Amino acid sequence: MQSLWIGARELSITWSEEPQYWNWLHLDSCSGEVAELVRSCWLEIIGKIDVRSLRLKTSYSAYLVFKLQEGCKELQKAIASVRFVKEIGEGSADEGYGVFIDTMACDAGERGRFPHCRSDGWMEIKLGEFFNNLGDDGEVEMRLIEKNNPKWKTGLVVLKLKILCNNAYKRAVTKGNQK
Repeated sequence: MQSLWIGARELSITWSEEPQYWNWLHLDSCSGEVAELVRSCWLEIIGKIDVRSLRLKTSYSAYLVFKLQEGCKELQKAIASVRFVKEIGEGSADEGYGVFIDTMACDAGERGRFPHCRSDGWMEIKLGEFFNNLGDDGEVEMRLIEKNNPKWKTGLVVLKLKILCNNAYKRAVTKGNQK
């Protein structure tokens, strides 16, 4: 298995069943539903996978695949994390890396992970990495969260969460650079 994905409908998105906060859309360019952020002051997107379905002794990376709509607001920065569920301790809910969703709104010189544009027009941001050693670590949780900025966020469209074998990603990047 080189990669797999979790569609937007299978992700846990806070308030996604409330139409005043999120809409579920079918886009012609996508095979499944996408989640469109209408407005919310709390952004939390979580995906989980049981590591028994993954190759042993392999390193993986998790990416959120998304688009920003024109006029998006308050989506500058969020916290991303990837971790084994059984290792989550008290007070660790907000731990992770700073990631930039809307790079047009971030300040020059800020540090963190930035999204990159894919050839299909979607963007992806790396949420983190994990290593599946013996396949007995249970579930891996992949999160994007922003709840410290109380302003209303709008204009995010979520397609999927992609889990990619790190060796496969390196081969794809190398192939793309040779063109």
